[in-house]
Amino acid sequence: MKTTIRAAALAAALSGAAAPAFAQQAPGMVAGAKTWAHECGACHMAYPPFFLPARSWSKLLDHLSHHFGEDASLDPATTSKIKKFLMANAADSPSGNPEILRGLPASVTPVRITDMPFWRRIHGWLLGPGVGSGPGIRTAAKCNACHNGRGGTEGGGGGGE
Repeated sequence: MKTTIRAAALAAALSGAAAPAFAQQAPGMVAGAKTWAHECGACHMAYPPFFLPARSWSKLLDHLSHHFGEDASLDPATTSKIKKFLMANAADSPSGNPEILRGLPASVTPVRITDMPFWRRIHGWLLGPGVGSGPGIRTAAKCNACHNGRGGTEGGGGGGE
């Protein structure tokens, strides 16, 4: 059941309907899921919480004024709501997925999903030359260029889903 819900949550996150999917996974977190989807999704895809460990989400949220070259600061109440949701659904949370963490040393705190060993095992080809040339793929972080709910992949070859 957990795997089915996690797969549904990933599909929903990548298609833009993430808050309802996470509401199913964690009934007490509906407000946090909606706030995460709204605030994070306003600038970029709201990446699924189970793609990073809690320590990574904490580091990201503790430095929103320097969020990949942008000031993404939020008021403390909003930041707290999002952080609570992300921490409860992180890769190393009880509802998380230990496979996501395979190969990640406990001493490492990645702030980019593309730095996670699981991502590199599956999508490492996106880091090579020519990534920007595929239709819709301007960056390896644009997951929905390929994972778009239309089946298969769009925007260039190399690995699969």
